[in-house]
Amino acid sequence: MELTIGDKKYELKFGLSFINAIDNTYTQSMSGVEFGMGVEMLSTYMGLKRPTALYNLIKAGTSHLNSKPSNNDIEEFLENEFSEGRQEELFDRAMEAMEQAPFLKQTVQGMKEQQ
Repeated sequence: MELTIGDKKYELKFGLSFINAIDNTYTQSMSGVEFGMGVEMLSTYMGLKRPTALYNLIKAGTSHLNSKPSNNDIEEFLENEFSEGRQEELFDRAMEAMEQAPFLKQTVQGMKEQQ
């Protein structure tokens, strides 16, 4: 999945780096043990159309890059997409990319079926 944020194109990848980054963003604690629930929680928030889910997806999806978009750049990009009414397309593209990613396919499809 490719996004143009500011004047620069970024290739989002949904591999192990993505899973690690998103697991560090969304954690659960049970009996004092903390573990990552990133893909599961992100899928839920994407289904709820939460703008913060897109923000976190972009952060994690660009975690493999040496040159990443800044937090402000991502926020401005999302504000523009929502202002222009393109958020549904962005949610759809992002979910489709996650559903096609080899490491995420099974988990995302399972979450979709549960919802």
